[in-house]
Amino acid sequence: MTGSPGEMPFLDHLEELRWRILRSLGAVIVGCAIGLWAVQRLQLVNVLKRPIAPYLTGGKLVVTSPTDPVMIVFKLGFLVGLVLASPIILWQVWAFLAPALYAREKKALVPALFAGSVLFLTGSVLAYLFVVPQALRVLFSFQTEAIQPFITYDAYFDFVLQVVLALGLSF
Repeated sequence: MTGSPGEMPFLDHLEELRWRILRSLGAVIVGCAIGLWAVQRLQLVNVLKRPIAPYLTGGKLVVTSPTDPVMIVFKLGFLVGLVLASPIILWQVWAFLAPALYAREKKALVPALFAGSVLFLTGSVLAYLFVVPQALRVLFSFQTEAIQPFITYDAYFDFVLQVVLALGLSF
């Protein structure tokens, strides 16, 4: 027997953790399925390409492998799926940790988590809308008479992801 009503045996904690991980994994799988649909249906590759389009020869990004177009869709669909599943994942983490927190810790954590999420999203959107286009303008202004850009989708996607994540995290 345990000492207080809120305590659980170790194996019960592991069982609860397992179910929370499985629910989170299920949310990621469903989110990725919706993400794959959204990438195809909403032409998210074209949306992501907009900031660099003026600098591309022929207006298209380059792929260097026959599998790149499929991998582009999978990567973007996975990323969209993670974003869609993140509220469920956060809820599962919260539901697992909350019983171990004191009331004052819960009161402080909920607003901080909400504010952090809003700030991260704000930083990410600002990065995509303002920082990425300006960074591309500056980066492509060097040696324009001697260099012709040959931009692959993977290199561009990695660049955008790094800038968006860095600004989102810094916010």
